Amino acid sequence: MNNSTQQTPRLSSDNIKRITASILNGSDIPLRSEIEQQYVARDLPAGAEVTRFAPSPTGFVHIGAIFTAMICQYVARQTEGIYVLRIEDTDKKREVEGSKDLISRQLHTFGVEPDEGLQDDESVTGDYGPYVQSERKDMYLAFAIDLLNTGRAYPCFATTEELQAAVKDQQSKKLRPGYYGEWALWRDRSDEDIAAALDADKPFVLRFRSEGSHDTRMVFDDALKGRMEVPENDLDVPLIKSDEHRLPTYHLAHVVDDYLMRVTIVFRGEEWLPSTPLHIELAQALGIQPFTYAHTPVISIVDPSGGGKRKLSKRKDPEADVAYWVQAAYPMRAIKAYLLGLANSNFEDWYRENPDAALSEFEFSLKKLASSRSPLLDMKKLEDYAKDEIARLTQEHFNKEVLAWCQTHDHDLYDAMMADPEYTKRVLAIERGGDKPRKDVAKWSDVPGQFGYFYDGIFSERFVPGIADALEGVSADDQGAALGAFMATYDHTADKDAWFDNMKQAAESAGYALDRKALKANPENFKGGLADFAKIIRVHTTGKTRTPDLYTIMQIMGLQRVNSRLGSSE
Repeated sequence: MNNSTQQTPRLSSDNIKRITASILNGSDIPLRSEIEQQYVARDLPAGAEVTRFAPSPTGFVHIGAIFTAMICQYVARQTEGIYVLRIEDTDKKREVEGSKDLISRQLHTFGVEPDEGLQDDESVTGDYGPYVQSERKDMYLAFAIDLLNTGRAYPCFATTEELQAAVKDQQSKKLRPGYYGEWALWRDRSDEDIAAALDADKPFVLRFRSEGSHDTRMVFDDALKGRMEVPENDLDVPLIKSDEHRLPTYHLAHVVDDYLMRVTIVFRGEEWLPSTPLHIELAQALGIQPFTYAHTPVISIVDPSGGGKRKLSKRKDPEADVAYWVQAAYPMRAIKAYLLGLANSNFEDWYRENPDAALSEFEFSLKKLASSRSPLLDMKKLEDYAKDEIARLTQEHFNKEVLAWCQTHDHDLYDAMMADPEYTKRVLAIERGGDKPRKDVAKWSDVPGQFGYFYDGIFSERFVPGIADALEGVSADDQGAALGAFMATYDHTADKDAWFDNMKQAAESAGYALDRKALKANPENFKGGLADFAKIIRVHTTGKTRTPDLYTIMQIMGLQRVNSRLGSSE
């Protein structure tokens, strides 16, 4: 790569010195050539890819960011390359305190921690840092000054009011907005005008001097979208901001960073696709071989309020925040498996065929990713992945996860479980064996609802209040009669077949039809069918309308607990 394009500066050497001095504000920075010597080519195998995940610390971590980070990790590791985390914090006005550490912690939580950059323990690994952009300020200034010296950058002293007036003029003429053509207010100003503005100590931003034409098409290859043909860039965008930080804009910073860090493929959201002509031109102006870009699809959702499919929104959708997934306590392996399914359509078949294989063994395909257009977030499908993951756990592992979650998030249930460990083991083992284990738990936060009713204190406090709603329409007298009939025939020592025969006998004696045809023909002669009778018994036993096998539940609960719950209609 060349150091820079050689062009005749448009400004006098005196003005260039003054502009440079103003930008540096007394700082002593290295030359671009000196910086480049510190960032040597990486010693990697042929074909190895260097990827980077480059989030901004502006709030919570989006699930789409985890999706992109996962792609970066897979591509790097499957090619024996390097996956870098770079924090892009040049927008200090939007930065949220604590977000940098949150990003690294969440990457660790989701199993997509980087090879280089900030780690979850606040350490930093890698030889191509700093990995936080605000710590790389001198590098950006050196490259910006290089553009100034070659005539590809110039100072713009336009005020906010002048810029707003230019936009209004463009809007009135129904032209696209932007700093270009006659609205590039300082692009062709004389050396004397610039000297006068400097004399007056007017604030300025350093702008890129574009040589593109919006009427000319640029052709480039996107690793995911294929051959792209778009208008050239003609915008003179800011490179260095005018505030006290003198930090770069994203446009300059990412080009410099990806060049120095030796990134080989730039994965980023497709919302950046329109800026690609600018970034290619900026790289060329710096004498840098343009990067390979791969614009990843945006995760979408079906709007619950109507309106069809739309982008998953930070503002509207709680699922956008990875904290939602962490708090709900979905198994992380299941989430990553689901995201892999969004990225590669063949993953689901591989997953079914290799249920116990490490996800890292899946051969990730950019070609398959390219065909994934705005993948739809389907929470039901995600929960199916999660249920499968949990159902495959050994009983010991399952019990450990349940107790760990309760110890942290539900102290009352944890205490109740630990008060009788042997009882708890039987409770947690219910219908988990066999070829078709029950799949009621999709996330660990489901545990209280699935198992809490087995514990008397939890049952009384959380489940009993819901019995009235669950049995709405069934009178208290009918509920009492059903319970009385059931307990009159109940034998705790009976096997399942005998227990069910007793259930039918009790239902018939309480006025419920055992024959569906008879119920359908003469509904006025019955209080309901056998299922209606069983529902009353189930709800008073568990507080729920849907549970595992009721006979098994009663066997685990024991006679005393069954008597306590069904001995009266209260």
